[in-house]
Amino acid sequence: MVDPISGTFSQLLNTINRNRSGLQNSLERIASGRKLNRAGTDPAASALSAQLQSDISALTQSVKNVESGTNFVRTADGGLAGIADLVNRGRELAIQSSNGTLNDSQRQTLNQEFGQIQSEIDRLTGSLQFNGRNLLDGSLGQNADPVNIQAGIGSGPDNQISLNVVESTSTESLEIADADISTTQGALQAIDSFERASQTLNAARGQVGAIGNRLVSTANSLNIQIENLTRSESGLADTDLAEEVSNLQQGLLRFETSIRALSSQLQNEQARSRLLDFTI
Repeated sequence: MVDPISGTFSQLLNTINRNRSGLQNSLERIASGRKLNRAGTDPAASALSAQLQSDISALTQSVKNVESGTNFVRTADGGLAGIADLVNRGRELAIQSSNGTLNDSQRQTLNQEFGQIQSEIDRLTGSLQFNGRNLLDGSLGQNADPVNIQAGIGSGPDNQISLNVVESTSTESLEIADADISTTQGALQAIDSFERASQTLNAARGQVGAIGNRLVSTANSLNIQIENLTRSESGLADTDLAEEVSNLQQGLLRFETSIRALSSQLQNEQARSRLLDFTI
């Protein structure tokens, strides 16, 4: 009989189990494409891989934040552009009304459209929103509550972009609420006040445009960071298929060799047993 606890037999079984485990690990790494399937495989590398994955996830969310901020800014700029067009039209009406060849009735007609423009400016100022937040009523002014885009994985100011660059665009804030072009003198005054309002809006659009450009640049920078970290994490944790296939082939060879060794050992034990039986 074969002694199941003999030293040689136990060693061969251990070798077979070890080789079989190696084959299973190789197959698992090839199937998953990951060589760090378990933390125990390489604790240090697994910890670093987990940290890199966490940073990648955080940066990916930051990109989403910045993209949302970009849409936010574009909406604000669109509103400013609409109000700027209204102001420019009001200025045109004021210039037209200041012409001495017009009579009072014609000026009254122009003033009616002028008043509608003022009302529309205030309506847009009070109604333009993004995700429930007012954009042109002063909520984004420098003295308003901070509105920041979280554009990084840290909590410090270097990872935040302020959107507080748009003051109120109401007719009162633009100092055109009391403008009236029903008279020549009123029209002349309106020309000046609407010109100043136009300059204010152009400056506001310039600031908003600068923020928009910064957000685009930030998104590009974040995406580059994500690519670099993803490449690093991939090099650390992804399977080198060519290398792993080679490991699998070597593992198969070792497994087959250990099986043959066990088979040979069993045959030797059986032959020895028969010899002993014959001798006895």
